[in-house]
Amino acid sequence: MTSSWSGAHAPGMASESTPSAVPWHYATISAAQQALKRRETTSMDLVAACEAVWRQSNPHLNAVVLSDFDRAYDAAQARDAELRAGKIRGPLHGVPFTIKESFDVKDWPTTVGDPAFAGNIAARHASVVQRLMDAGAILLGKTNVPIWLRDWQSYNDVYGTTRNPHDTSRTPGGSSGGSAAAVCSGMAFFDVGSDIGSSVRNPAHYCGIFSHKSTHGLVPLDGHGLPGGTTYPDINVAGPLARSADDLERVLLAIAGPTAEAACAVRFELPRCPASELRQIRFGMLPNHPIAEVDAQVEQCLVALGQDLERRGATVVWNACPSLDAAELLRVYTLMLRAATSGYLGDDAFASAISAAAEVPADDMRYASLQYVGAVMRHRDWLKLQPLRERFAAAWRALFEEVDVLLCPVAATPAFALNEQGAPWQRTLNVNGRAQPLTTQIFWAGHSGLCGLPSSVAPAGRTADGLPVGVQIVAPLYHDLRSIHVARLLEAAGYAFVPPA
Repeated sequence: MTSSWSGAHAPGMASESTPSAVPWHYATISAAQQALKRRETTSMDLVAACEAVWRQSNPHLNAVVLSDFDRAYDAAQARDAELRAGKIRGPLHGVPFTIKESFDVKDWPTTVGDPAFAGNIAARHASVVQRLMDAGAILLGKTNVPIWLRDWQSYNDVYGTTRNPHDTSRTPGGSSGGSAAAVCSGMAFFDVGSDIGSSVRNPAHYCGIFSHKSTHGLVPLDGHGLPGGTTYPDINVAGPLARSADDLERVLLAIAGPTAEAACAVRFELPRCPASELRQIRFGMLPNHPIAEVDAQVEQCLVALGQDLERRGATVVWNACPSLDAAELLRVYTLMLRAATSGYLGDDAFASAISAAAEVPADDMRYASLQYVGAVMRHRDWLKLQPLRERFAAAWRALFEEVDVLLCPVAATPAFALNEQGAPWQRTLNVNGRAQPLTTQIFWAGHSGLCGLPSSVAPAGRTADGLPVGVQIVAPLYHDLRSIHVARLLEAAGYAFVPPA
């Protein structure tokens, strides 16, 4: 593949002349920045460390699908010169990162995995990309996604299949699967993905890293998706993926905030969590749910985590959950999710969805059916769902009067074997020896996501086969720093990133 945009490279190509790499590829952002300030390393070295991993690992992981290391080295040289002159651009000065393919980067293509958009070259950076660069971060490349961002795997006909660094026969998740694989393997210090259906949460769970789904409306999403996205789409949010909880906070604070137009009147000041120990946190623990059964190997990790928290003196309320009809929430979420993403459907696909929706019985609760109903829903019907969403939000507020955070699964299983046959709603997972529709686990995305709540993911353990298991940490609206801080306290207690073998 030859590039026609500003020096961007396809996988397997790089600059012929680069500095020698140093072993920084598993470091945290904070460790790298401290070393930069002490002159123990340079931004050039950090880029070289990421490139060395990219050269070695990307050919079989296929996480980074577009790259421009020439431009990255130029930026690193500039950041190093600024640092020597005493100028710090921001909290991410000199740190290399990658970005999910669905975010616009000026002069690079944004395809969301659809060959029809291979020539869709962005005219400007997405707000998230611009804010990261303004904070001093150095862009290395773009990471892989599923077509239209609609899968828990990351493969498409433009860039191919991305694999999990812990087991290349398995998925790294989706739709921010390339993001998680790049961060897990050490190709980037962090990445920013988007999440409407667990798209930054399940990749972190599958790859054993940290991630954060932000409060809805906290981070503008203009320049995301096709054709460039809207600033605050329904349900969908942006959020970081990193190798430590502290890194999540650094990246989130760099990308959060009102739009440029609103900045003259609006300011976000996220409340901090004052707890210094886990025993000061009131934990709700929901290790399973009958609406979306979780495999025993995942449930056991969460139960063991809850028991560990109790031993450490924390209050743990077992089987805590908001007082609501979970089946009704899943139905509403599925309808609104598919309504929010219906813009990706071409005219023929939309016409097919209209025909399919007309055949769905009123009592059909299956995702495979509701996706069509949601995609072609009348605006009046969408409006009639809003009071239900408000009712669900009230139930969550009541729960957070009793607990500080809710711990729950991210997905039904650990990373599953790659399976590109058919559509996602036609596939199944093996959950406790029984076939479960793959789409059932979307409950764990919508349970909190429909109401816009922030959720952090932290490592919670390993299966008997050594596969990572994450825990989802749900907090009240705008208490993003609470869920991240809980992840930080868990990390300090040993629930930390472990590099792939």
